[in-house]
Amino acid sequence: MALNTTYWKALAGGVLTNLKGRRTKERLVIFESDDWGAIRTPSAEYVDRAREQGLEVDKSRFRVDALASESDLQRLFDLLASHRDQDGNPARFTANSIMANPSFDQIAESNFQEYFYEPFYLTFERYPEHQNNLQLWKEGIAAGVFQPQFHGREHLNYKRWLHDLRAGNPKVRFSFNWQSTYSGRADYSYMGAFDWDDPTEVENHKVAVREGLAIFAETFQFSSSSFIAPCYTWDQRLNPTLVESGINLIQGMPVQLQPVGAHGTYDKISHSYGEQDRLGLHYNVRNCVFEPVAAPNQDWVDKVMARMQAAFLLGKPAVISTHRVNFIGFIEAKNRDRGLRDLDRLLQSMLRKWPDIRFISTDQLINHLT
Repeated sequence: MALNTTYWKALAGGVLTNLKGRRTKERLVIFESDDWGAIRTPSAEYVDRAREQGLEVDKSRFRVDALASESDLQRLFDLLASHRDQDGNPARFTANSIMANPSFDQIAESNFQEYFYEPFYLTFERYPEHQNNLQLWKEGIAAGVFQPQFHGREHLNYKRWLHDLRAGNPKVRFSFNWQSTYSGRADYSYMGAFDWDDPTEVENHKVAVREGLAIFAETFQFSSSSFIAPCYTWDQRLNPTLVESGINLIQGMPVQLQPVGAHGTYDKISHSYGEQDRLGLHYNVRNCVFEPVAAPNQDWVDKVMARMQAAFLLGKPAVISTHRVNFIGFIEAKNRDRGLRDLDRLLQSMLRKWPDIRFISTDQLINHLT
């Protein structure tokens, strides 16, 4: 591993991230991977047509961000299983999962007046290489490489989306007809499922949490014990509902975005590893980032290794933030191939440098905090 400028900058940044919070003597490694189960880009043909509509898909990672195909899942699972820690445990992804997607036909039948959703596994059935996905997810769980946790009912602020659909926004209507919520916008106004423009919307968010967690438990026959909000944005008034629903740990970046007004207005609330609030909720903070799709020419292995070094020096788990899109080849095979190649290099590098690391999923972390 070349100790270049990128490495040292990442190391310094990692030190600052890890100064606060509880400490542990164990070298724990947690991959927290978001967006599993959520629709985004439905097909390569959609990308071509969206480009013609001026949606600027080529400037967005969403161009290759589709539901994982069966081959995407199998190749990822095989790679994770091929790397094991000192206890024989495979590398594993905490697969932060979306439980539902819009039911486009029902929404259209209501003339965009009402919102309807369907469980994520029904969405799989309409995609061409995805019919066995739910079974593969369950096989990944049994193999110890894929551990779903709750990311939300949808990865969609459906109120904003419906508003623009009713208003006849041509780009939003175009994507709707392709069963996509992508708008071509540079911002994330549709993605923040627990963001709000009016504080009364928090009551709808509470319903979405309860319903999403019910789908989770029914699908997997176990309950999620952790939660990560889409776009790291949620209102603190949601926390009691999370606790009542069995959540005991919140995943996130060092800063939570707390909505305080119209979209884009937030209070920033800092969190640290092991922090516990008055409700008993624990917090886990991501201190490494692995996103090859965001900058394909960067050495992401060097950056993560530097951040891991800082985490271990300061007695923190290495919590690696990554997203599904890095491992998806359904639209563009080379995207998946690059992501898996970099992940393979990263796993080899960390096991060589720290042979005593332990791979765990986020739900197991609570055992180290109580």
